[in-house]
Amino acid sequence: MFNIMFKSAKTRNIFNGFMLVIVLTIFIFPLLSFAQEGGNEGSGEAGNSGTNMNIKIENPFKQDTIKGLIETIVNDILMPIGGVIAVLMIMYAGFLYVTAQGDPGQITKAHDALKWAVIGAAILLGAWVISTAISTTVDQLRK
Repeated sequence: MFNIMFKSAKTRNIFNGFMLVIVLTIFIFPLLSFAQEGGNEGSGEAGNSGTNMNIKIENPFKQDTIKGLIETIVNDILMPIGGVIAVLMIMYAGFLYVTAQGDPGQITKAHDALKWAVIGAAILLGAWVISTAISTTVDQLRK
């Protein structure tokens, strides 16, 4: 079946390698993650080697409140990633302007790219302003 799909042996070998990695990732690695490191040597209990484990999951956010969750998402995730994407899109629009060489279609494409990059940056800034206003209002209502 795959012989028809791939014309060269090299492509077929690469596909087979990817399939091996996928099978290992899906089926074998999860089994290894549940393997136990050792038993209860000297405890006298057979078959009860993993029931008294204390598993503690740390909170990845700064605070335990909804306000803290919103602040973390906006300030630590959306703003840095969105800011970098906005800057890259503005640079891309500038690149389109430079490479347009007077072609009206390319200039229109560059103009639209710049317009949407600025609109995206404005939406990102608006989300930050709204989340800051909401968190400030909630803080003032609590006092």
